[in-house]
Order: sequence, then structure tokens, then C-alpha cells
Amino acid sequence: MLPDYYPWIRDKITITDEVNTFCTRPSIGPVWLIARVVEHKAGCDLQVAANRVIIVADLYDGTNGMIDANATVRGGPGGSVTVMCRQSKNARVSALGGLGTGGQTGTPGTPGTPGYHQDGYWRTVTDPVTGESHEEWVPDVDIPGTDPTNGGPGGPGGPGGPGGSITFTTLISSSSPDLSAAGGPGGAGGWGGPAAQGPYSAGSVDGDPGPDGPDGADGQVNLSTLTEADYVAGLRPLLESTGRPYQNYWAPHRIFMGEYFYYQNDLDLAATEFKRALELQPNNPDAIRLQRQLVGFAPTPGAAWVGGGANALGLPHDMDVVPDFDKYSEAFTSWLTPVLQFLQFGLTELTDSTVIGKFAEFAGQLSLQAVAAREDAERTKSIAQTEQMQADRDVAYAQSRLDEATTAISKAIVEAQQQPDPPSITFGEIVATVAEVGAAVLSVVAAVPTGGASLVALAPTLMALADTVFENVEPIAQALLRGEDADLAKVNSTYDTVGQNASAVIGGARTIVNFVTVAQRLAEVTTAQNSPHVALIKRGTELTHELLLARNRAVLAGQRVDASTARLVRAENIATQANALQHKQQLDEEAVKQLGLLAVSTAQSKADVLLGLAFRAKRSVEIYTLKNEDENFPLDAGRISPDRWSDYYEKANQFDAIQLASALTTSWGKIFTLLDMQTDYTKYFDGPLDRAWIRRSFKPADPQIADLKALHRFTFTIDPVTDVPDDNFDAKIKTIRLALIGASHPQGAISCQIRHDGKYQQRRPDNSVTTQWLLPKVSTRDAKTTPLLLPEEGFGDDPPLTAPTSLAFWGRGVGGNWQVTIPKKEFDTGLNLNGLTQIQVWIGYQFLHG
Repeated sequence: MLPDYYPWIRDKITITDEVNTFCTRPSIGPVWLIARVVEHKAGCDLQVAANRVIIVADLYDGTNGMIDANATVRGGPGGSVTVMCRQSKNARVSALGGLGTGGQTGTPGTPGTPGYHQDGYWRTVTDPVTGESHEEWVPDVDIPGTDPTNGGPGGPGGPGGPGGSITFTTLISSSSPDLSAAGGPGGAGGWGGPAAQGPYSAGSVDGDPGPDGPDGADGQVNLSTLTEADYVAGLRPLLESTGRPYQNYWAPHRIFMGEYFYYQNDLDLAATEFKRALELQPNNPDAIRLQRQLVGFAPTPGAAWVGGGANALGLPHDMDVVPDFDKYSEAFTSWLTPVLQFLQFGLTELTDSTVIGKFAEFAGQLSLQAVAAREDAERTKSIAQTEQMQADRDVAYAQSRLDEATTAISKAIVEAQQQPDPPSITFGEIVATVAEVGAAVLSVVAAVPTGGASLVALAPTLMALADTVFENVEPIAQALLRGEDADLAKVNSTYDTVGQNASAVIGGARTIVNFVTVAQRLAEVTTAQNSPHVALIKRGTELTHELLLARNRAVLAGQRVDASTARLVRAENIATQANALQHKQQLDEEAVKQLGLLAVSTAQSKADVLLGLAFRAKRSVEIYTLKNEDENFPLDAGRISPDRWSDYYEKANQFDAIQLASALTTSWGKIFTLLDMQTDYTKYFDGPLDRAWIRRSFKPADPQIADLKALHRFTFTIDPVTDVPDDNFDAKIKTIRLALIGASHPQGAISCQIRHDGKYQQRRPDNSVTTQWLLPKVSTRDAKTTPLLLPEEGFGDDPPLTAPTSLAFWGRGVGGNWQVTIPKKEFDTGLNLNGLTQIQVWIGYQFLHG
């Protein structure tokens, strides 16, 4: 039996006999069916009788049935139906009045009688004077016959019932529904009475039929097609129309469903649910947080959106981790067994009411586990806060490096302009000086603080550049910076997956710039004459990109803090409930069920920790092997649809504790597919792996020597195509050797910081170049002051190929921009670079044979 629970809220409601029973139960008010989708089981109409039925849905699909609100008694009124949906499909609603009652049949005719002669008869006569009675004879009497009568007229038919009330509201773009609320036809007049039957009935005829009853009055049919804005404006008034604010019932369910879709990686549906929830409750903090985490947000009205692109755990899909798969896999495995054991404990409580005698023992275990889950959530939040602080520092560092680059570009522009034959750049048919292109880069850099140059958050190789900036640079700079149709298509498709309009996301009047394309074009225009200046310009664009990436990562780090804070609040709530349950005085079957549900919730909170470890293992595999592991990462493991939970709590759709336990067990079973990532990781090392060295040497004529002496740092670039032999594919960083020949230090070695910018590149077996945009990494390495002769000299054995902790950027593509910096403390302890004559950098790498 369904409870007296109104409204019925689900993600999807399918009209079945059970729903019809729900809608026809005695009710003091309307019955509400509220869902994202309302549809019919094949051949099952929605029966509307005494109760008014109100349907609110994103989609009402009447393909398999109709809404039947026709009168159920003769002469009765049609029912009352309200439908408000964004879209309707094959909708049919009928609220006809009932057929009037039939008139009564007329009385039947009576037969006549024949006349006859009688010889006489005695009759009693009373004397009027004396009052005495006596008998007298009456002779020869003729008795006349009687004529037959006709049948009587039929009675009038009853009036038809009035039509019902249909209110149907939808968007303008929706299909037109078929609506009818006509009054019922009047009842037919009664049949005339039949003519007399039998002897002496000749001439008797049937009676006239009665008149038909009048038709019932037509009901009301109100069809409204609204704009999106008007539809949203009218939604809450309808939900509040019967005294209860049902938007406050529906919004939380939509958020739960959105989060469920989010975990299922159905991002479009997830984004839609968060958006719809905010239409109902504009300030709901959970919907705002989840929406921003998924799709991003505009920091100021009209600005390009920032953030977004994280998964349901709040972790970015391209999250950078040390690719130490074994560490994360071992942590995941060690957590998995006790969590599954505790889950089984909870499921036992749900399905076995005989454990009341052990309630205190189980409640104590639950309380301990709930407190542990809360502590796990606190640690996760602390980690997220640390990551946020680091992300903010990365922004400051990226800004300082870009400031230095813009200073260098400005100086180079002045120097180039003073040359008798200024260096130029030719791109296609356009020729311009490097000063003009350099000035364009400076204008782009200047636009970053105001949002005039913004990263496309969900497509981080692209930038949205304000047209006012783009149109004010020289034609050659426009040609070098302008994106292609494919870039805009990529932005559109990326935001389509999360249900967003790209033009609204990147803001109006913006040009798309592809940093990868810009780098390729600058490489094409480099000549011997302009190479130093083009290198500076290229460096400026790369550092601009690095700053934009750092800014967006800082936003994402803040969103991770928000996500972990929400998870901590939930864990604290579970711990509070567990503590209260432990001290419960009255123990009954309901208390045992509550104990089981809390145990399931506690296990679920631990699932997020498990999945967080599994996600880091996943990223380890992807960073190292470049293989997407989404199919082996069921983020929804351990979760079932909120509709199923509603069915359980409301005892609907025959979904009981046993079915709930079965559904949860099946969902948790998905978590074992995470172990399949191990196969892909270990399989990579079964390939024809080898190792080699890239040996770079910088002499006094190279700018690196002058930069190191003056700035205490130098930069260089490794090209994965030209600097790695043709048959060495997937070249990954393994180790670094460094020598500053001719420098002197009392220790005989110099501690240096080696930094990779974060644009990690490697050439694949098909000769394509893959770029991973990961975090810049820094490793401290000792530099010799004498030449490097053998890789092992003075440094011990090489680390094994599977030793990710040996170097911060281990396992990543060797290509990209590098920087070597000498900390100030080395100079404070006696470092002298006056005698520096050569810099040696040897990068050991692992590769696949071609």
C-alpha cells in the first residue's frame, strides 16, 4: 500500500496501475505527479476521477497512453487536469462530461373489451323515504364494449454532464496537445409505452418517445504556450498554488538526481538538473556549488567563465599526480576490504529484524565508523586547502615569470626598432616587423588582468580574446593569433556536453586563440634573422598560457575546498545521527532499519575516499601510458538512483529492503573494475622499453651562459621531434644530470633547481606529438663543476623505470620548456661563476623502440 504521501516526486514517473491507484485514493487536495519525465506504460492510461491531478514535468510523453479524465458516471462531470511541461509529445487529455441518463419508458397500452346482451339481472334498490332495501329484476340489458388504449409517452432523457477542466502549459517549441473537455450528450428520451396487446387491441399504437435530454455544458480548456522565461516565472506559483511550497520538495530531489547523473558521467543531464533546481530555489548552495564545479561560472557579469570541468568528486579530469600507480593501488586495496565488510553489516541490518538483541553492539560500531569517516573528510578538506594555497602561489610565480618576459619583449622591441634593417616576420602574404608582432603579444598580456584574455576553462588550450584587443593589433598578428573554425567547434562541442551555450560561456565579442596553433605558426615564421625575437615572442605566449592555466587551477582548487567542505558537513551529520542512535532507548524494527541505513550512508562516505584513491591511480596510468581509463573507472560505484531510495522510503513499486540491498550490492560490485587499470599499467612495461640520453651543451657564445651569470638561471627547450632520435617513441623523463663546468664551490657540487614548465610533449609511434598540460614541476639536483663523463659518475645507479618518486617530473613527456635556477643560498656559501665555460644538461629518458 502506498502511504498518504503527496506529491509523488521522481526523476521519471511511468504511469502504471500503481500510479492510478495513487491518484484515485481519497485526498483532501489535488494529487501531484512531479518529475523530469512523465510517461505511460504501454496501454496504460492515467485515470483521473474525483481527485484533481496536477502534472509538472520537463517532458510529458503521451505516446503509450492518454490522460483519461472522462466522467465515470452517467451525467457526471469530467475531471480536472493540470499539466505544466517544457515539452510535450503525443499528449492527449480528455475530460468529457458523462452521457445523460435515459428517459423512462412510457406505460403500456391496455386492450379493449367487447359489448354483449344480458337477459336481465337482479339489483338491490333502497327506498329513499324509508331507507329500506329490496331486490328488483332488471330485464333485457345491453352491456357496451370498451376501446383499447395507446402506449403512454416516454419520459425525457437526463441532461449530459458538464465537461471537466484542462489546463495545459508548455513552451512555444513544443508539439500541440490534443485536448477535449466537451459536455456530455443528453440522455436519450424514454421509449414510448407499447401498444395494447392481445384480443380487442386493434387500433392501439405505441406511445411517443420522450424528448432527449440537453447536452452538458462544455468544460474549460486552457492551452498556454510560453517563452522559457515566462515558463520559469510561472513554475513556482503553480507549485505553491495549493498551500504547500512543493518547489522545496522538488529542488532537493533534482539536486540529488543531478549529483547521481554527475557520478554516472552523464554531464548534460547533471547540468540540467542543477539548473532546474536553481530555478526552483535560486539560492540553493548545493546546486550552486555543484553547477560551478561542473560547468564553471562567470566571476563578474558578462565575463568569460572560469572553473568547472571537475568530476563528481571535485577533481579535475586532467588532475596532475605523481604517476605512482602502485602506491595508489595498494592504498585503494587496503581500504576496500573493511569498507565492503562494513557495508555488508549495514545491509544485514536492513534485511534482518532479528538483530535487536545486538543493537547496542552494532550501534557502537556504527558510531566509531561514522567518526572515522568524518575524520577522513576533515583530512581531505585539509589536503584541498593546502592544494589551494599552492595553486595561489603558482599564480603569483607564473605572473612574475610573465612580467619578466614582457620586460624582455619590450626591450627587444626597442632594440629591433633601432636596427638599420629591423628583423621582420613573413606569414603568408603579410610582412611585418617583429616589433609589431611583439607589441601584439604585449597587448594580449595586458588584457589578462581585466578578463580581456581568458582561458576557455573546459578547453584549456584555447583562449577567448576580446575583439577590442584582437582588432587593434597589426594584420600579421591577427593572422598569427586567429583561431580556426575547428577551435570554435571544439568550444561548442565541449560545452554542449554540459548543456551550456558556448557563446554565453566565453562572453560576447570574443575571438578564439589556440596556443598550440600559435606556437606552430611562430615556428613556421622563424628565420635566422628573426629567431631571437621570435623566440621571445613565443616565450611570451607560452607564459601567458601558463598564467591563465595557473589562474584556472586556483579556481579549481577553491572548488575542491568547497566540495570537501560539503562532504565534511554530510559526514558530521551522519556521525551525529549515529551517536544519537547509539543512545536510543526504544528498540524496534524501525530502529534497526535506521541503523542499517546509517551504516550504508557511512560506507558511501568512505566510497568517496576510495574513489579518490582510484582516480589518482587512474590519472597515474593516463599520465604514463596516455591511455584513457574512463571505462575502468565507474565513478557511480556504490550509488543507486534517488528514485530507488524514494521507492524504498515510500514503499512504492514493490521496492523493499531486500531489493534495496540487492541494488546496493550490484552497484558496489562495479568498484572491482577499477582493478582492471592494473592490467593496462603493467602491460606498458611489457613492451620493448629502453633508455637513452639527451645531451645538451651550452658554450660561452650561447645565451644560457650569460643568463646564468647575470640572472642565476637559464632556459632551454627540448623538441620531441628534432631532439629525440626517429625510432625513439614515447620518450619519458627518467633522470637528470647537470654540470656547471668551470664554476667553483667549496662543496665541489652546486644544488640547482630544475623546472619543467608543464607542457609535456612526446612523439608517439604514429609520429604525432601528444601534449599533456600538467603542473610545472621542480626537482633539486646537484650539479658537478667538472664535465659529465659517465651517467653513473658520482650519482649512483640509475633509478628503475618504475620509480616515480625518483624525480618530480618522472614518467612525463621529455619535450617542453626547461629552466635551471641556482638558489641564492649557493652564492651565500661560496659559489663563483666567473670561471664558467660550459653548461652540460643530460636528460635520461625511457622510450619505446620503433
